[in-house]
Amino acid sequence: MCRSPTSNSKQPIKGGKKASIVWSSLIEHIIKVTLYSAFLIHAIQSTKRSTKIFSYVVNICISLISLMLIKSELILLIQRIQRKLPPGYLGFPIIRDIKFILTTTSGGIQQSLDYARNNYGTMFSQTFFGQTNIAMGGQDDLLWLFNNDRKALTEIAWPPNIVMLLGPGAVANQTGKYHRVLRRLLEPYFAPLFVTNYLKCMDDTTLHELHDWSSCGEYQSSEVFKMYALRLFYVSSFGRADEDVIATLHDDFKTWIGGFMAVTVKRIKGTAFDEAMKARDRILDTVDNLIDTFIKENPEESERAQTTIIGRLIYGKDKDNNRMMTRDEMKDNILNLIFAGHDTTYASISTLLYHLSENPEAMEALAEEVSTLKEPLDSDELKNAPVLNACIHESWRMDPPVLGSFRKVADKDVHHKRYTFDKGTTFNYSILMATTDESLYKNHDQFNMKRFLPTDHPLYDPQVDSNIDPLAGRTNYPIFGGGTHVCLGKAFAQLELRVLAARMFKHYQVEVRNPKKSFFPVNGWNVEFKLTKRKDV
Repeated sequence: MCRSPTSNSKQPIKGGKKASIVWSSLIEHIIKVTLYSAFLIHAIQSTKRSTKIFSYVVNICISLISLMLIKSELILLIQRIQRKLPPGYLGFPIIRDIKFILTTTSGGIQQSLDYARNNYGTMFSQTFFGQTNIAMGGQDDLLWLFNNDRKALTEIAWPPNIVMLLGPGAVANQTGKYHRVLRRLLEPYFAPLFVTNYLKCMDDTTLHELHDWSSCGEYQSSEVFKMYALRLFYVSSFGRADEDVIATLHDDFKTWIGGFMAVTVKRIKGTAFDEAMKARDRILDTVDNLIDTFIKENPEESERAQTTIIGRLIYGKDKDNNRMMTRDEMKDNILNLIFAGHDTTYASISTLLYHLSENPEAMEALAEEVSTLKEPLDSDELKNAPVLNACIHESWRMDPPVLGSFRKVADKDVHHKRYTFDKGTTFNYSILMATTDESLYKNHDQFNMKRFLPTDHPLYDPQVDSNIDPLAGRTNYPIFGGGTHVCLGKAFAQLELRVLAARMFKHYQVEVRNPKKSFFPVNGWNVEFKLTKRKDV
């Protein structure tokens, strides 16, 4: 039986320590107000003594900046006192932003989360580029947040640059009634049963790709998985691969995704964000042509129009109001689908290879299990293969491709853990904090696929059993998010990874070298791999 999703994620902080944490957060603002006031007084005095215009202007600017900083700190101090802002060190402007960038790019995310969790608990304040938000990662926190999402008390809150890159018609950007309409249009075609329509196509494409990767007899970069994901999308939609279009999409997506780290949404010529938005325009033009081609080749009653996701995006209707998607909505959502496959699939595959190469017993157990799979591959057999799924789920637990997401309070104040959060308060929920919770996953920093094996499996070990069903979609394993914005493509992603892992380890011996960790825009491992045909196959 799974642990209750409402159980505490860690031992509660004792009263004395909790009081000291609250006081330390208050003192932070008092110190900064005092420091900024000293700057203000010095700047005012210097202004009075200034004899040169340049010196006068500089001191006026310092005075104004100091006043703005003092005002900001006083607002935060009042929010702390009113219990609208939980504990958490927010740091000094610019310094904290540099530290955030260094932490994100140098692999310090887990250490930073562990420090905050140990000192403040599973809910704490943090700041990204001047925007204060509430980080959450405990089971009770995520359950509260996802329930509020279902009640429409919270809504999606991506950073502005990501909102623009995803597009106004993307379901990932929507909230409220409009979001529900789009979800109703899309959900039937991402259901596990519908996704099985792609099994043969996935299998044929995967076998072809594996043959090509192994034929060269050399190590391949895991970057090839991006092209594999694009090719799989294209073949699934059109029944064939157009290599020129696939290569174009690949190049444009590399540029587009570079805009995810932009600190401004102003399109300044030559900046990463401007280039990313230009790439978005090119991708939409390509997608527009793909839609025209699909409509021309596949009338509404054709099999491909009825059995593919792109076909249902084009021809599908909401059963409640007979509404179809607009062309702009189609383009934005197809862009998002391609992105999800292009980068999260790539990260998932290469990360799985990394963890299996570091744990040869797990790799051997996987190879032994998939060697017995019947031909042709059966979706139910893949779904119920214990070692295959345990390895995939443990790899995702160790390195979730997406580390978290954002929500904000919609129209009414909400309450949690004796705090009151006003309209517009932003929450950053952490998937990584949940999947590295030591109370749920013993030795969470160690890969151990046995924690997800069923009790009747020969390799089952009660000492490491997590008692968690990763397919249940609960807050103890929130890899695909939760609430009304849970990932639409999770069934497709699971089938895709099952097919590739099953075929790869059934037919080939796999060698991995040169692992390198990446954290953004997707989290995982980059590797080089080499495939050698198994002699017994």
